[in-house]
Amino acid sequence: MRIFKCRPFGDFDVDLDDPKTYEYLPDTTKELRQIMLSEIGYSHCYLNYWHKDDGFGNRKTNGNQIRRIESLIKNFTENERDNYNNVMWYKEQIFLFQDEIENMC
Repeated sequence: MRIFKCRPFGDFDVDLDDPKTYEYLPDTTKELRQIMLSEIGYSHCYLNYWHKDDGFGNRKTNGNQIRRIESLIKNFTENERDNYNNVMWYKEQIFLFQDEIENMC
């Protein structure tokens, strides 16, 4: 059991080892990979283009969250090869990434 406190307030806990946490996600690595890459692309556009000048893309005011997003992307890209057929790994990566970027606006 690995408990994770959801952002932004840490007021909701989930068990990252419980398959029920990921029920909303598909069960193929192909679909999961597509979702993750889509979320990464969305966050890139959001931070670097759509909201670059109006505050959120500003590293001075939102640097901690931007660093967390970048760290999640780095972890995904560096470890995907070793987990290419691991459906649960993909689901966890998506869940963590979506939790982080959900409160960007």
